[in-house]
Amino acid sequence: MGANAPHPPVPSPDKKPGRFLPYVLAVIATLIVCALQWSDVIEYIDDEPRLTAKHQQQLQKKMDELEEGEQYALVATKDGFYPCLHSGHALYFLHVGEVWKYGVTTKGQRGRYTSQFLKKNAVSYIIEFRGSMGECMQQEQMKLFSYPILPENLARPEEMRLLRPPNNPVYK
Repeated sequence: MGANAPHPPVPSPDKKPGRFLPYVLAVIATLIVCALQWSDVIEYIDDEPRLTAKHQQQLQKKMDELEEGEQYALVATKDGFYPCLHSGHALYFLHVGEVWKYGVTTKGQRGRYTSQFLKKNAVSYIIEFRGSMGECMQQEQMKLFSYPILPENLARPEEMRLLRPPNNPVYK
């Protein structure tokens, strides 16, 4: 009989005063950091918010980068097996001069790939087009979508032909 009677709440032994203090301090610290970041980006002149000179320079640098890009190809420097990111083959045989990857960058060869990477993967960085990033991306897309009819690909037995270069896993 009394089994359905409500039981008084039992205080939890692990609840201690000040248990939330570290969380409160963490939130306050986060707010301070956010406030410092805000002041690095925004300044008020005559009560009007404006970008700081430093932030404006960063924006201009990014805008300039978008105006100067390269569409490149990484091509095999020796006959051999190269990593393939699609087609069901972990490795794929390429002859010297065949395309392993198409790409675009604003950083140039040295900013995009180390000499160790190029040597380790036995590829050479060939600039195929220079222009704005929009133009470079158009060139890259034309090369990616036209890869199936590239003479080096058509020279392969039909069952070994690829839809994209071995190191381009997807169309972007």
